[in-house]
Amino acid sequence: SRGGFTLLEMVVSFGIFGVVIVTAIGAVLTINNAQIKASNIQSIQDNLRFAVEAMTKEMRTGRGFLPSGGSAPAYGALTFTRSDGATVGYCLQDGAVRKITGASGDCTLGSPVTSETIVVDRLIFYAIGQGAGPSDGQPRLTVSLRAHSKDPRLATTFRLQTTVTQRE
Repeated sequence: SRGGFTLLEMVVSFGIFGVVIVTAIGAVLTINNAQIKASNIQSIQDNLRFAVEAMTKEMRTGRGFLPSGGSAPAYGALTFTRSDGATVGYCLQDGAVRKITGASGDCTLGSPVTSETIVVDRLIFYAIGQGAGPSDGQPRLTVSLRAHSKDPRLATTFRLQTTVTQRE
């Protein structure tokens, strides 16, 4: 008698090997998709942080803050004079935070600050301490932002909030 495997043993071993390979490939694809989603979420967070940081950087050295589009203390838009004397404003239009440069005040003419892959649902400016008095006239502005990704597979809502005090 010669040693070796029977046909039935070979079929069973190939079947077990096939199940193991299919399971392993499924796990690798799931991990790859999770990595892509995590990378996209990180990109969105970085973009939102950059947009908020760019806005607050100008606000710190600005003056003459004129909030609009709401009632005290929460407003939908903010216009102010930058340290170089230019008039700048921020508002929400068509799901994007927009920067208005100049005295036009028209949000539709502003340039987007956030990426086109992000939909901003809410932008609120809280302005406190603008007038002279016990608060010393030094404005404190809080920027609150809620956004999500345009990609429906990344169903994550992002909320950012930061407070800025004028440097004068």
